[in-house]
Amino acid sequence: MDSRCKHDLPEGQCADCLPPPPGVRPHGYRTRGGSAYHNDPTCDWLRRGQRFAAARGRETHEAVPVAWASVRPGTLEPCEYCCDPAWSARRLPAVAPASAPKPCLVRDGDQWYPGHLSWEAAPREDGLWWAKVRYRRDGQELTAVRNQHAVRPRE
Repeated sequence: MDSRCKHDLPEGQCADCLPPPPGVRPHGYRTRGGSAYHNDPTCDWLRRGQRFAAARGRETHEAVPVAWASVRPGTLEPCEYCCDPAWSARRLPAVAPASAPKPCLVRDGDQWYPGHLSWEAAPREDGLWWAKVRYRRDGQELTAVRNQHAVRPRE
């Protein structure tokens, strides 16, 4: 008996269940009329494409979020710049081993508190890195999970 995905298609044939190609994050960006899938809405090549279109009198469009699984085959190609695995390795924060929490500042509401974090092994489906954090607020020790935007290095 062959293995089937949750959509009852043979394994490897379902676009929704296939993992993205190496370097491509599950959630990225595209522009209407564009031909590339970008990991980063501020990608240099995306901006160059916008300038190229504007210089030729063409209409430009904002980058909008899109899931790789929702891209129909043949409609978008991964950007050669920001979907390159080496780009991801340079741009994404290093993963700290779970046994070695790193000092950090943790945002809670509109305040920052000293704490420690342990990054998860990989970005989540939303494309963000998440970390388990421990910090003190008003004399109470708290444990939470925060994304990369709610933590920053502490020196």
